[in-house]
Amino acid sequence: MKTRWLLLGIGWLACHTLRAQTTIRVPGGPNWQKTVPAAQRYRYSTFQPGTLTFVNGTSATGQLNYNLLLGEMQFINPAGDTLSLADEYNIQAIQLGESMYVYDVRHGYLEVLAEYGTLKLTSRLLFKPVQADKTGGYGQSSGTSSIAQYRSFAGGNGQLTRLEQSGDLLLKKVEDYLLVDANKRVHKTNESAILSLFSQHKPALRAYIKAQNIDFRSEEDLRKLLTYASSKL
Repeated sequence: MKTRWLLLGIGWLACHTLRAQTTIRVPGGPNWQKTVPAAQRYRYSTFQPGTLTFVNGTSATGQLNYNLLLGEMQFINPAGDTLSLADEYNIQAIQLGESMYVYDVRHGYLEVLAEYGTLKLTSRLLFKPVQADKTGGYGQSSGTSSIAQYRSFAGGNGQLTRLEQSGDLLLKKVEDYLLVDANKRVHKTNESAILSLFSQHKPALRAYIKAQNIDFRSEEDLRKLLTYASSKL
């Protein structure tokens, strides 16, 4: 199992999803994660009933939530500890409340937003570092100048695995959209990928993208484009 995390102060929160883009400032130090309120730390305001389906066909259930700071799916064990799922490559899919997640070794947990035949439109939602502050006199963060190097690194799926800088860290919640095909290959949501996935209809799709002025960073536009593309099959 991975590092344990204490689950603080979520019992009083109303149950709602947390998708809005936000920026938060956290102080440096080895326990920086605990300074972020649970309402911002997790995808859902409370742990949700979830079902894990594994590649070997077996399944398991538990109370789950997605940690936006770590890019990890976490659960509460019988002792009340909050732990991160391990051996994610064995996971076929996770049904978490009304949402479904798939796992990719490079991109991490991807929330399935919609399906178009065998093609899935997914979202990767997590916090990413924007800048860190230099420490001023008496150990106080200056709040002005940013530093180029962090005492941190990101894992292959973008998760923040170590952040122990002396100054404050600015984190921004970012939502990336990705496509997952029938072979579980992950594609970027850009014109080139769409034309490749629907290669038999390139002229019609090019014309549609131009006429509709498709914004590939917009979930609404991506849904519209994929609905049109799948209707051509």
